[in-house]
Amino acid sequence: MRSEFEAFFTNQPFYLQLRYTQGDRLLDFDEGIGYRNLIVQIAYVCWCKGDKEFVI
Repeated sequence: MRSEFEAFFTNQPFYLQLRYTQGDRLLDFDEGIGYRNLIVQIAYVCWCKGDKEFVI
Protein backbone atom coordinates (compact mmCIF):
# COMPACT_ATOMS: atom_id res chain seq x y z
CA MET A 1 0.00 0.00 0.00
CA ARG A 2 2.91 2.37 0.73
CA SER A 3 4.31 2.03 -2.77
CA GLU A 4 0.90 2.90 -4.25
CA PHE A 5 0.67 5.95 -1.99
CA GLU A 6 4.18 7.12 -2.86
CA ALA A 7 3.45 6.80 -6.59
CA PHE A 8 0.26 8.82 -6.10
CA PHE A 9 1.99 11.40 -3.89
CA THR A 10 4.94 11.98 -6.23
CA ASN A 11 2.54 12.65 -9.12
CA GLN A 12 0.79 15.50 -7.29
CA PRO A 13 1.45 19.09 -8.46
CA PHE A 14 2.75 20.14 -5.02
CA TYR A 15 5.32 17.31 -4.75
CA LEU A 16 8.27 19.10 -6.35
CA GLN A 17 7.81 22.16 -4.17
CA LEU A 18 7.59 20.02 -1.04
CA ARG A 19 10.69 18.08 -2.04
CA TYR A 20 12.53 21.32 -2.66
CA THR A 21 11.59 22.78 0.73
CA GLN A 22 11.73 19.55 2.78
CA GLY A 23 14.67 17.83 1.10
CA ASP A 24 15.43 14.41 -0.33
CA ARG A 25 14.29 12.64 2.83
CA LEU A 26 10.67 13.69 2.28
CA LEU A 27 9.45 10.10 1.95
CA ASP A 28 11.55 8.55 4.77
CA PHE A 29 9.48 5.88 6.53
CA ASP A 30 10.06 4.07 9.82
CA GLU A 31 8.27 0.78 10.43
CA GLY A 32 5.93 1.07 13.39
CA ILE A 33 6.05 4.87 13.39
CA GLY A 34 5.21 6.01 9.88
CA TYR A 35 6.61 8.78 7.71
CA ARG A 36 9.11 11.05 9.44
CA ASN A 37 7.69 14.10 7.69
CA LEU A 38 4.40 15.16 9.28
CA ILE A 39 2.95 16.50 6.01
CA VAL A 40 3.52 13.16 4.30
CA GLN A 41 2.21 11.22 7.31
CA ILE A 42 -1.04 13.20 7.33
CA ALA A 43 -1.44 12.69 3.59
CA TYR A 44 -0.79 8.95 4.01
CA VAL A 45 -3.43 8.61 6.74
CA CYS A 46 -5.97 10.46 4.58
CA TRP A 47 -5.03 8.32 1.57
CA CYS A 48 -5.47 5.12 3.56
CA LYS A 49 -8.92 6.26 4.63
CA GLY A 50 -9.95 6.83 1.03
CA ASP A 51 -9.81 10.63 0.91
CA LYS A 52 -7.57 10.79 -2.14
CA GLU A 53 -8.01 14.49 -2.91
CA PHE A 54 -5.69 16.87 -1.07
CA VAL A 55 -5.45 20.62 -0.85
CA ILE A 56 -2.07 21.56 0.58
